[in-house]
Amino acid sequence: WDDKADRMETWYNRDESDTLNQFTWPFGFCPYATPDINGDGKRDFFNGTKLYLGTERDEPDTNTVYQIKGNNYIGYAKLNNDNCDDIYYYGNTEVSEKSMAHFVFGNTTLKKFQTSTVISPHAIATSDMAILEWPKAIYKNKQGKWRLLTHCKGWIQGTYTTIWQPKKTMLRLYSLEFNKITEDSTAVIATQIDEYKDPKWSEIEDAIQTKTPLNWLPVNDAGLLYNSEHSPKIFYYASFNTVPDKDTKKFNSYSVMIDLTEDKISVTNTKIDPLVLIGEVLKHSIDGDNREDIIRQDGDWKTLFISIDDNGIPIVKSTFDTESILSRGRLTNAYSINDINNDGIHDIACLFSNNSIGNTFAIVKGKNTLSNTKEFVAVSISEPYPLPSNNTLAVPVSIKFPDIYILTLYSHDGKLIRTIFEGEILTGNSTIEFNTSDIVSGTYTLRLSNGKNTTDRLIIINH
Repeated sequence: WDDKADRMETWYNRDESDTLNQFTWPFGFCPYATPDINGDGKRDFFNGTKLYLGTERDEPDTNTVYQIKGNNYIGYAKLNNDNCDDIYYYGNTEVSEKSMAHFVFGNTTLKKFQTSTVISPHAIATSDMAILEWPKAIYKNKQGKWRLLTHCKGWIQGTYTTIWQPKKTMLRLYSLEFNKITEDSTAVIATQIDEYKDPKWSEIEDAIQTKTPLNWLPVNDAGLLYNSEHSPKIFYYASFNTVPDKDTKKFNSYSVMIDLTEDKISVTNTKIDPLVLIGEVLKHSIDGDNREDIIRQDGDWKTLFISIDDNGIPIVKSTFDTESILSRGRLTNAYSINDINNDGIHDIACLFSNNSIGNTFAIVKGKNTLSNTKEFVAVSISEPYPLPSNNTLAVPVSIKFPDIYILTLYSHDGKLIRTIFEGEILTGNSTIEFNTSDIVSGTYTLRLSNGKNTTDRLIIINH
């Protein structure tokens, strides 16, 4: 998508006089980053490994190619106080590589793009043990200072398999300083300012020689940073694991919200829908407010549009049925674009792919969901069914915030009859079933609560 011309570039709308076609473009070239690396006001084209300078026609100059070792690309910005964009990306994921992040600094002369690498002060690698520190996010805090969030993990090569070491797992937060020395020299200094380690991660530790080791990671690789200029806070959504049962050694996975606003890794008690973790933050709001939204596709081939509220809670605002335009189409690219139908809401350019059928490009119109927002209800219970119950009753519940909830049943005089359910419920609609065969016919009260929000519903059980 070309933001300047507000159009989608395809092979079908090229001019006849344009010699830059599918044969002269590099094979597999798809520029997903357009920094101005030399500060000439024209966007350049970067595909993760190769950089092409932009021409006056806003096209890549294929005669000059700059090779950049940009694996695991993150983004670009003006880092060292000049007029040229700089590229930053993740460090290598090889065991022997101790780098956390790499930087390529632009300059006006184009003689050489100077690079710099930040080395982890904690990473080690030997023949039988390794501690790796991988970057999770590079961002600016609310004071305009650059920060780096990392995941440090360790493992030992045991007799039978690799054994991950929970005691060595933690999240770390660094400040980044970019000091430009000359046109071809910039020093990058990383200083650790905080770290987080859950005590539960160290409760389980396997012996190296065991034949059945517990192979688990306290921090999964999934994660998403949400740092909007229109939001007062910075949130990171991560996936954690804990081992609640030391005997069975089974582990629970859950997604949690982390607040990074105060330059602290503040892990909250708020559980969030794991769908958010593999989403992508759009450049604009598409639901009627001024806060950037998130897009992702679920397993039912529906494209979800997710908003973040003031408390950092992801809320699904609308959906788009992918199969309405392409059977089992996978969402491969999505961009929020300028308003094309003059309703004041940004729209979304989406590319869906199907290996058998091909690709489909669609523009999904943004929708003002704010004007249709109903009165806020954090938790609710709908009419249970069937009635009479036939010994099994299904209770539909609707949850605004994912959390640990308890569903209880009380008699008409307030006596607790039974705790029906206790556990995590995610955002959206769910159904809880319970057996009523040993409950006498009569009037009862269902109560659903997470300790902060509570709702009751009067029901009649009649066998």
